[in-house]
Amino acid sequence: MYNPEIVIDPPVRGNWVIYNPPGHPVLAFDFLAEDKKKSLYSKGNFLKHLVSFISVDDTYTWSSPIFSPIDGVVVESHDVEKDRMSISFMYDLFSLLINKPKENEGFGMFGGNHIMIKSDDFYVLLCHLKNCSVNVKKGDVVKSGQQIAEAGNSGSSIQPHLHIQVMNNDQFFPLFKNLLPFKISSGKIKQRNIWTTQNNIKLENKTHYLFEGA
Repeated sequence: MYNPEIVIDPPVRGNWVIYNPPGHPVLAFDFLAEDKKKSLYSKGNFLKHLVSFISVDDTYTWSSPIFSPIDGVVVESHDVEKDRMSISFMYDLFSLLINKPKENEGFGMFGGNHIMIKSDDFYVLLCHLKNCSVNVKKGDVVKSGQQIAEAGNSGSSIQPHLHIQVMNNDQFFPLFKNLLPFKISSGKIKQRNIWTTQNNIKLENKTHYLFEGA
């Protein structure tokens, strides 16, 4: 029997914005790192990313540490997909639309480098990890807060980010048919220029959070 109130710990630390854009599965979320001024870019800006090419190193997300959000057992660990190191929003979006991966090519073409962790009654999947950063293997026991990888730009990704979803089984396909709702155990949200701690957070599209370690 599945827990109707699944709560996981933050898989990241620092300032992040959450995206769940139109067409994206409702119960899956993308995490993008930002600075205190809510910029995603350590160099350049969105306009440059939109119409030209920038390096993944110009984003705050690239190489950010990723932490296990639960205590559990690693049931999938995939770390062979290359990252796209040069990114252009319009070019990459167009390429993704006309070159959609197929299921028979394997989930790595969709989720890139990824880790799936099993808890007692659910599974957590973390995707688009940086190549050669995954430091856990299938069968490893992990603890919440343990660093398991770095954020990358592998698979069907148009810019560095972390995709996370919770599932009721360990099947990748059909895509997004086994997702479960979940909440984040704690984080801070800025209200009236003051960071306020909230518990059991239901993630919201385009909302900015500050996540800290336990």
